[in-house]
Amino acid sequence: MINIDNVSFKLPQGLSIIKDISCSISKHDFVILLGSNGSGKSTLIKLLNRTYKPSNGEISLNKKNINKFSDNIYAKKVITLTQFVRESLFFDLTIEENALMIETAYTSQQFSRPKFCKRLKAYLLKFNAKLGNSLKSPLYNLSGGEQQILAFALYLQHQPELLLLDEHTSALDPKTAAKIMQFTANIIEKKKLTCVMTTHNLDFATQYGNRVIALNNGQIVFENQDNQQQPINRQLLLDKCY
Repeated sequence: MINIDNVSFKLPQGLSIIKDISCSISKHDFVILLGSNGSGKSTLIKLLNRTYKPSNGEISLNKKNINKFSDNIYAKKVITLTQFVRESLFFDLTIEENALMIETAYTSQQFSRPKFCKRLKAYLLKFNAKLGNSLKSPLYNLSGGEQQILAFALYLQHQPELLLLDEHTSALDPKTAAKIMQFTANIIEKKKLTCVMTTHNLDFATQYGNRVIALNNGQIVFENQDNQQQPINRQLLLDKCY
């Protein structure tokens, strides 16, 4: 579904961040993109969501160069969630107001606000009881974990073709991060999403996903095609990534 063909990315001053990377991602893959800080994994996410453009090479989605999609169409096809929930949601607005803004962005059809809010409550209760019963509450009243769950829930109402998660648990305490990671894996499996998730957490890389792609110094240094069939050698990953 995703093809990355000899992609490189350089900063304006000439520093190479991504160096001639090639790989493909199939539909329903849950790819863990592992690497230390500065390895290039977040830059690769920004190339996939078009925040950056490759200096060389091409990225395609379903055999079409991603730069040939309109901004509006591509924003619906590819969703990015990060550790910074403020990049995805408005903290001074209520849960209901955030949901209405996202729904308006994703649909061109008129809809009944009362009916939408009734559906929204039932929908959010499936994720978290507090969210479903607090539609009039501003987001700053929620915990960090609840904010991340809400971002997932609201943006996945309209299923994207590609979900990008960039260190989305790193701002949370270890216990909450582990819970959100399990929640993440369950949602990806249930909705059969195609996902690329960055992390520097070796435990997450070995426990979740069906593939691991490890980066070091802007290059792919390890790629495992099936985590279940071929258990990952943790020491090998440590040696290559850190």
